Amino acid sequence: MIQYTPYSPQLTEEPITSEPVNVNESPTDLNANTIRIGSFNIQVFGVTKASKPEVMNVLAKIIRTYDVVAIQEIRDKSLTSLPALVELVNSDGSQYNYVVSERLGRTTSKEQYAYVYNTLTVSISDAYTYPEPIGTDPFHREPYIASIEALHGNYDATLMVIHTDPDEATEEINGLDDVLSYAQSQNPNEKDFIIMGDLNADGSYFDEDSTSDLDEYHWVIDDSQDTTTKSTDYTYDRIILTDNSDLAGEAGVFRYDLIYGLDGELTTDVSDHYPVFVEFSVSGDVD
Repeated sequence: MIQYTPYSPQLTEEPITSEPVNVNESPTDLNANTIRIGSFNIQVFGVTKASKPEVMNVLAKIIRTYDVVAIQEIRDKSLTSLPALVELVNSDGSQYNYVVSERLGRTTSKEQYAYVYNTLTVSISDAYTYPEPIGTDPFHREPYIASIEALHGNYDATLMVIHTDPDEATEEINGLDDVLSYAQSQNPNEKDFIIMGDLNADGSYFDEDSTSDLDEYHWVIDDSQDTTTKSTDYTYDRIILTDNSDLAGEAGVFRYDLIYGLDGELTTDVSDHYPVFVEFSVSGDVD
C-alpha cells in the first residue's frame, strides 16, 4: 500500500465545549485550485440524530469543508434527515445538493448512501447502485457509484462508496475489484476511479498485513491512521485511487474534535468515525 503524509490539523484555541457550534464559521476554506473529496460514516444518521442541534451544527460545518463527500449509514425511514442536514449546510448561503441511493441491506435495518456536493464547484451525473450479477449477492449493501466533474478546471472522476458488513469485510473488499471493473466498463474513457467509505478495513474484520484484490491501487488513507473517535486506533475508513497523478495538497483524517474544540461526548455524539479526505488538482486532468 502506498503511504502518504497524514493530515496534521491545527488545534483550535477555543475552549473544549459541548455547546452548539456556529455553523457560519468554516474551519477550512475550499481552494479554487483543488477539489476536496471525502467520505464520512455519520453513524446511525436518522431522526434522532437530526433532532440534536449541536450535532447537526457540527455535521454542517464538516460537510462545508468538502467539494463532495460520500455519506454512509443513513438510517431513516422517513427520508427527512438528509434533506434537513443539507438545508442546514446551506443556511449560511452555501449551495450544496445531494444524490442519494435507495435503502439497502439484507435485513430490515436498511441504510442509504449519499453524495453531498457543492454545486458551485462540482457537478454529479450517472449516480446508480452497483447491479450485482444475477444469482450473486456479494455485498450486504451494494456500492453507490457516481461521476463527478469540477466546474472550474479539468478534473473528473468516478466515485464508488461502500459500507461493508463487518462480518464479511474481507470478502466485500476483495469484491470491490469487480465493482471497479464494472464502473470502468460503463465509463471507458475515465482514468480516475475512487473507492471509498467505511470498509471496516482493520481490526478483527480485515488483516491489514494480508493481500487483497485492491493492493495494486493507491491507498491514500493508509494503515497508520486512526479513523475512529473512540481511541481504538483502527483504520476502518479508506480512500483508494486507481490513479494518483492528480494528487495535490493533503490526504488524511479530518479531526473535527481538535479543529472545533469539542469535548469527548459531543465528538462521539457526532459519529464513531472521523471523516477522511483527499485533494486533487483541477488543472492537470484531461480524461
